[in-house]
Amino acid sequence: MARVTGLSVLTAYGHGPDALWKGLTSATPATSRVTRFDTTRHRAHHAAVLPGTPDLYGELERLVGEACDQAGLSPDDRAATPLVLALHAGPDTAALAAELAGACGLREVLTVHTAACAASNTAVAEAAHLIGTTAERRAVVAGASFVDASMFAAFDSAGILAPDGVCRPFSAGREGPVLGDGAAAVVLEHTGTAPPWATVRGWGNAAEAHHVCRPHPDGRGPAAAVTTALRRAGVTGDRIGYLNAHATATAAFDAGEAAAIVSALSPHGVRVPVSSTKALHGHCLEASGLVELAVCALAFRHGELPVNANHLAPDEDCPLDLVLEPGRAPQSRYALSLNSGFGGVCTALLLAMP
Repeated sequence: MARVTGLSVLTAYGHGPDALWKGLTSATPATSRVTRFDTTRHRAHHAAVLPGTPDLYGELERLVGEACDQAGLSPDDRAATPLVLALHAGPDTAALAAELAGACGLREVLTVHTAACAASNTAVAEAAHLIGTTAERRAVVAGASFVDASMFAAFDSAGILAPDGVCRPFSAGREGPVLGDGAAAVVLEHTGTAPPWATVRGWGNAAEAHHVCRPHPDGRGPAAAVTTALRRAGVTGDRIGYLNAHATATAAFDAGEAAAIVSALSPHGVRVPVSSTKALHGHCLEASGLVELAVCALAFRHGELPVNANHLAPDEDCPLDLVLEPGRAPQSRYALSLNSGFGGVCTALLLAMP
């Protein structure tokens, strides 16, 4: 168990939790036609991006500093605190991660998670595990992903991106995700003086290894991750007040995740309020879990669940209680955040709200 005592976030809606919340409650996607690079030869042309080309490590340094300040960490506190990162792997990742830790005044980099779209959730799970089972009393977790030409081309060439630039999670007629800029940092502590945004009560990791880029149709991986998170937290499925889904608006992944939710939370899975906010802020890849942790914390702080935007019509393969209208309140103080990635990796976080 670990308390979230500092939180800072950056999305296409702007900098900070307030900008993210304003964007979510507008229910207007942050997407636009990409001008950061040339998309004329691509099938898709839209993404949820910030103006210009953000500096990934510069933004991470700023976000980590803000989260540490919010948590009230002194320079001595920071010097005793490790950093856990979620990033896309590259030849310079390890060196740049160490440089980031030094620039932020942190002790060291423990791990750089590169588990695709589940990287951030996995990083949070590792940090919470360390705080709960070792002498570590605190950790900083940060992650970032900004839309670039190579990643956009890779997704587009695979025919994954929504050609009309609209992400429709769990909806009939869905055609894929829209990529998004995202970065966030949190401070996790065993105890702390700052009021907590949330507490990480449970987590579960799974690797279904069904197919390199297709989920098991029964959602075995996500179901196992959710079941483990519930068991670790000592919480039953009927106590979940909201589930922030991974749902990227692909036919197979959304259907598999819906099957996982229904089975893992049975018999309550069809009644738990569910939304995927990727329809609004875009798919932030390695940063998804941290951005969506912030979404959950903000939703419970404001007492309103974010909508599952751009929904056209129900899909019989996704028999979920989707949040389709604004103003819906959480049913309890517990939320699940679920993320999956290519290769079959799945991580679920169970969050308890103050």
